[in-house]
Amino acid sequence: MKNFIKPILALACCASLLASGVAQAHYLWLESGNKGAALYYGEVDVQLREKSPGKLDRISGLQAFVNTGDQVKPVDVNRTANYLAIASGKSPNVLVLEESLGVADLTKHNLGMAKSNYYARLGQPLASGATSPLALDIKQGNTANTFILLYRGQPLKNAKLEVIAPNTWMQEHHTDAQGAVEINTPWRGQYVVHVLHIDRTAGEFAGKQYDNLRNHLTYTFVKAKGSNAGPVQPPKHPME
Repeated sequence: MKNFIKPILALACCASLLASGVAQAHYLWLESGNKGAALYYGEVDVQLREKSPGKLDRISGLQAFVNTGDQVKPVDVNRTANYLAIASGKSPNVLVLEESLGVADLTKHNLGMAKSNYYARLGQPLASGATSPLALDIKQGNTANTFILLYRGQPLKNAKLEVIAPNTWMQEHHTDAQGAVEINTPWRGQYVVHVLHIDRTAGEFAGKQYDNLRNHLTYTFVKAKGSNAGPVQPPKHPME
């Protein structure tokens, strides 16, 4: 893969760094805490976190795991008013999946009969040679900022990634023919990578037919070194 231009120059002059201008669908993402991980439902770039009672209650069939070396161990999930608490202890590597949501009629939005699945990863990307419980996942590439997207274990080419920086500025990147992509991380703090992959293979879930699977993946990591990102940018589009 060719070297990218310096990250700070890319942020200054490349159109791939975007403020959030178009509303995106909700997704799940993880953040680390003192007593485990917190799972949020909403949109990072507009600082939208759904609550319970409310839209957070849509997430009811969650499975959570910690990755300890070569083992993936299931852990408990507890609902709070603001997030789902993952009992991950001091483990820095957490995985979650939500595949229990039913088929939804989105034809009025030109999205057909769709089933949404959510996947989230915190800490480290999938290690080389390891297996994952996530149908859509992200693997470490050859450099710190290079990753490979995988869908059902195979590289996912021409996929769009949104990389949301600590100040909520958003970059857009696309994977190459080998599913690889290089991102920019000039600032210290938390980054969230979001991918929406639409699988147009029809199927059936809980007795109902769907036209497509809307698979969301987020990968959250913290960069310890770098310049100050500055204040969080205000939302650029209305929140639901």
